[in-house]
Amino acid sequence: MTAHPPSDGGASDGVPAWAPPDAPLTQTPPAAGPPPVDARPPADAQPVPVRRRTNRFAIVALVTGLLGLIPVAAGFAVAAFVRTGRRGETGNGLAAGGLAASLAWAAAIAVVAAVGAPSLDASAPAARADGKVPVGGMRPGDCFSGFEETPAGVVALPLPCTTPHQGEVSADAELPDIPYPGAQQAADRAWAVCRERTGFLERSRYGRDLQLHVVPPDEDDWNDGNRAARCVLRYTGPGLLPAPLDQTMRTKNAAQLMPGDCVGTWNDDDGGDQVLVACTREHEYEVLAVYTPPGGDYPGDKAVAKEARDGCAERAARVWRSDPPSDIAEMAYATPRKDAWEAGNRTIFCLVTGRKGPLARSVVPH
Repeated sequence: MTAHPPSDGGASDGVPAWAPPDAPLTQTPPAAGPPPVDARPPADAQPVPVRRRTNRFAIVALVTGLLGLIPVAAGFAVAAFVRTGRRGETGNGLAAGGLAASLAWAAAIAVVAAVGAPSLDASAPAARADGKVPVGGMRPGDCFSGFEETPAGVVALPLPCTTPHQGEVSADAELPDIPYPGAQQAADRAWAVCRERTGFLERSRYGRDLQLHVVPPDEDDWNDGNRAARCVLRYTGPGLLPAPLDQTMRTKNAAQLMPGDCVGTWNDDDGGDQVLVACTREHEYEVLAVYTPPGGDYPGDKAVAKEARDGCAERAARVWRSDPPSDIAEMAYATPRKDAWEAGNRTIFCLVTGRKGPLARSVVPH
């Protein structure tokens, strides 16, 4: 297999507590006059507290902050802080709560933007009220929880693979280009191919607790040229999966590679094992697509290379639906040698490599 490379007071009531040494022992009585008025309140009088008003802007800041209206909540909170100081009103705590809620929303949005939400096909049916979507509308590498088999099909709640999850869509299995064989035969064929494509994950430390589910294409999809079956693995062991399944594997046989796999350095041995790395680490290649061209005699090196260039270009257009990211180079590919072709190994790998050195993130949508 050859790879082709192209952020304490003292006195009180006016009476001195002591007299100076030269003061007389008697004093002249004061002139007659009206009795002094005691201005002090009665001993039993109690102060009456005055209830301070709550600033309305502070209330609005709290409500809008809880609703995630970040700019509105921030504006009302600042206005509340100013007005409570000027008017002696209460509400600083409410305004602070609104700001805190806004910061929590902002942090959540930042996490989703950095991690990325699972991608769904544009043609997939809308999510249910509980957020679950048909698994058939998800893509390889998407993770989920809340797996449920219903009469209408298999549904699940999409989750980022960096959060604990119940399972993942592990592969797309392309079925033969033949007339639609019927629902049962399509399901049987899809099961066989998915079993082959995901069997290597039995070597994962979670392998013994993985259960395979298959979503075959229906007749309409088949006749439209979409003959890919979804291969879904659900974890039935204790707890949840902490990471994507492919990150629990050290190596994969070349035939088991799938889109989204990141390879440290390509092993040129036909059918040999490829060393996988987390896509957040530096890697030479990321798999964009894997396909098998029509059979027949080996057509020659130039013909196989042309098939790989054309086939990979077509698949790149399907994946990105526009120009590929600017930080990747031209598509690379790996093709089988003549002896491997003649032995039945005709798999072609469409690869992506860095424009200015190794990649350090995933660039393939999945």
